[in-house]
Amino acid sequence: MPTRSVRTDEDLRKISTDLYYEVWMLESLARAMASGAMGRGPFANAVLEAFTIHVRGIVDFLYSDNPRPNDVVAQDFLPSTIDWQRVRVAPTPALELARKRAGKEVAHLTYGRLNVTPDTKPWPFLEIAQDVSKVLSVFLRHVPEEKLDDKWRGGVPA
Repeated sequence: MPTRSVRTDEDLRKISTDLYYEVWMLESLARAMASGAMGRGPFANAVLEAFTIHVRGIVDFLYSDNPRPNDVVAQDFLPSTIDWQRVRVAPTPALELARKRAGKEVAHLTYGRLNVTPDTKPWPFLEIAQDVSKVLSVFLRHVPEEKLDDKWRGGVPA
């Protein structure tokens, strides 16, 4: 696999706006879905699918240990003296399951969907969002300020 480039502070600041958007969408969609305001039907399904795409992207950002050369990952933002794999909190069962479910139940048409039952179909939206927020808080404590856009000054988007 090709080697990954070290990114400039300017590139990291710019891409941090996309990271902010991903987190903001995950948080916003989690609250919307947990409220039940979406009801049922195609619109609710579309919102659920959007939520899972953002979950998958954020979990990959936080927990990708073998990123591709062009992937944005948490370690990119940290000084070389900090090993993100060592300082981050372990993924919660909710995050591990959410990433797996996003792939098997939403992003790919798999026979794994046959194993989804009414009991396992609901998503713990708020738990997932809270777990992501906790890991991002650890991330933000270690990232030098100059590597993030000003949007991040208030912390994790809510």
